[in-house]
Amino acid sequence: MGRETRASEVVSYLFFTVFCLLALFPFVVAFITSLKVKSEIYSMPFRWVPKLPTLENYYNVLVVGGFVRFFLNSLIIAALTTVLTVFLAMLGGYGFSRYRFKGRNILRIGSLAGYIVPTAVLFVPFYVMMDAFNLLNSLWSLILTYSALNLPISLLMLSGYFESIPRELDQAAIIDGCSRVGALTRIILPLASPGIVSVGLFCFISSWQEFLFALIYIEEVPKRTLALGLATYKGLYGVDWGNLMAATVFAVLPTTIVFVLFQKWLIAGLTKGALKA
Repeated sequence: MGRETRASEVVSYLFFTVFCLLALFPFVVAFITSLKVKSEIYSMPFRWVPKLPTLENYYNVLVVGGFVRFFLNSLIIAALTTVLTVFLAMLGGYGFSRYRFKGRNILRIGSLAGYIVPTAVLFVPFYVMMDAFNLLNSLWSLILTYSALNLPISLLMLSGYFESIPRELDQAAIIDGCSRVGALTRIILPLASPGIVSVGLFCFISSWQEFLFALIYIEEVPKRTLALGLATYKGLYGVDWGNLMAATVFAVLPTTIVFVLFQKWLIAGLTKGALKA
């Protein structure tokens, strides 16, 4: 039995090692390509170590290409989307987990239905709404759209997480003189911090990398996001691979760092919320 267990562990480690290497392979190739001059990028066979490593591509992207501005736009959109979505999901999730009211199950099912609707179906109605409110070609159009798209799943995740916290804690806090809001902010939210962090990371990453709504809404170059900025390096007559790979590394690195730092919180929050929802 011991040998079988050890053999299964070895196979599991080998499988996940190969899987991780395959997942990292495109990023490694992109980073190596971003350090090459144009003549070396198209040389065959592929050279893993650049003969003449250069940071010219990063200079073209950050200084000449204006990617710092795109970075700030994406950061503003993702941060405000995360704050707005988490705030609304906390209030709604707490209400679903603590109150029993008529139509509660219908609202929860409706929230799930809002998440499983194909995104392509939402392009026209969202565009019409943003046009009616004169929000097209602004960062607020993306912030409101991303919040609406992320809110259903965030609501379900946090309501499931709140349900895992005993209601007796709320009752004890209220008996001690806390209001319902005080019990939520002082007792429940600190205990639910892993779930809140996981929802926040989910919203941030999904807002950071979204492309289609940004392409539909944004027309002015200074208001572009990083995802739109990446598309500018694919022209009619080819692709500027050196600058594109440098921009890709610059765009992927922040979310990768955030995920690595908070992956335990993300996995814990997703798992517990999924089991209770």
